[in-house]
Amino acid sequence: MSPARLTVLSCTFLVLNLLAFMTVAAVLPTLIAEWGMSNSRAGWLGGVFFAGYLVAVPVLVPLTDRIPPKRICLISTVLGAVVSLGFALLSSGFWSGMILRFLAGVAMAGAYMPALKVLADSLEEPWRSRASSYYTSVFGIGTAISIFAGGGLADLYGWRYAFAAAGIGNVISLVIGYLWLPTGKSDPNVRRGLLVDFRPVFRNRAAMGYILAYAGHLWEGFTNRIWMVAFLTWYVLQQPGSPMVTTPVVVATLVALCGVPVSMFAGEIAARRNRKKVLYSIYAAALIMGLLLASTPLTGMPPSLVAAIAIVYGMALYADTGTVTAGTVTSADPALRGATMAVHAMLGFVGATLGPATAGIVLDFAGGRDDPVAWGSAWLVGVSGGVFAAFALRVFGRPYRAKG
Repeated sequence: MSPARLTVLSCTFLVLNLLAFMTVAAVLPTLIAEWGMSNSRAGWLGGVFFAGYLVAVPVLVPLTDRIPPKRICLISTVLGAVVSLGFALLSSGFWSGMILRFLAGVAMAGAYMPALKVLADSLEEPWRSRASSYYTSVFGIGTAISIFAGGGLADLYGWRYAFAAAGIGNVISLVIGYLWLPTGKSDPNVRRGLLVDFRPVFRNRAAMGYILAYAGHLWEGFTNRIWMVAFLTWYVLQQPGSPMVTTPVVVATLVALCGVPVSMFAGEIAARRNRKKVLYSIYAAALIMGLLLASTPLTGMPPSLVAAIAIVYGMALYADTGTVTAGTVTSADPALRGATMAVHAMLGFVGATLGPATAGIVLDFAGGRDDPVAWGSAWLVGVSGGVFAAFALRVFGRPYRAKG
């Protein structure tokens, strides 16, 4: 199989697995009303998916170093289908939703990074870096489709149909993965225990700079994506005489989608120039746009202008996705690539879990969903993740220097 064809198939497998990824964000205002949730509970419902991902990654991704990663991908895709259909049929409130979304995160942990390892194991440089960048950039297409399809189906038929459609997407991805994904490389003699020694990964400072930057990136990115529909829905209601040109779901879809070509472009530039300088430029742009979005609840500007700011901000904060992940992949010890990718995903999704939840807590404590200052404060929670990403890349990514 040609590198280009393998990259396209891997990206398609990922997009279909991602259909359930942002469905909660797309229907969050409805679930808040129907289940009587506080902002804090809504934030946890949005973030618990990433907690499931976080718990499963240290086990599932390192397993790809010693058992075929394709096997893990397929089993996890089956779990994703069962959980999405279960959410559609069985969820009845906050706690049932939390359990099922946690399991959905576990399923995603076994599909996302293991499939990336299949891709990386099957290619040589420069295709390995290029394909890794494209694969992680296409993540945004999957999340955009998840928001758009979830919100559209919920508007037409109800939110349960949105989750049912996501489960069908898992089934289709299972067929693609079974028929066309390579097996990937594994060595059963690497280690037979369940747990993996991650200490060599943490000692790799070059990789850790990118890993910690990824954590800050996901803190900011998923604070934005989980809360965007709810924020825009509120904002439009505050400006009855100035309607937005489109719906909050469409804006949130564009926020996710427009960052994809920017991320791919940034990945290509970073492959030819200094990767870290490209990332610092991206973080500076995201900081400016994030602060601008945080100020909008206090300005009373037209909703369509707020939507435009949100879209540009989404482009900026997603632009580093492929570049920072490619940095981790290329900095990893080849013998520990699976373990390194596990730490990358694990710490990254600590940020993805805590960012939306923290924003929800701040939203409650600062005055609630009807308070402009509270919304501005919640967005500043997200912006802090991008600041940390730049700091981590600058400080933790530096190699040790011998004294004397």
